[in-house]
Amino acid sequence: MFNNMFGKFGKDVNVKQDDLLNMADQASSMDLTDGDQVRMLINSVAAMVGKQLDPAVEEQLTNMILAGDVPKDMSELMKMMM
Repeated sequence: MFNNMFGKFGKDVNVKQDDLLNMADQASSMDLTDGDQVRMLINSVAAMVGKQLDPAVEEQLTNMILAGDVPKDMSELMKMMM
């Protein structure tokens, strides 16, 4: 399943699968109820894909994560990201 999802994601951005797995591993140990850590994660992902986020988008994503408004279903999450 991950390879299929990575294949779809990898077509749009130039990210190595190992880098994405390392980022997921780091995120798993973060306190995602801490706004500073959430912002750090968001900015790390943006840097990984070579994008600079508008501060309003960063704030919106941060608020969504802090509020728990992120889909639990992986296919829904992938749709949001695409």
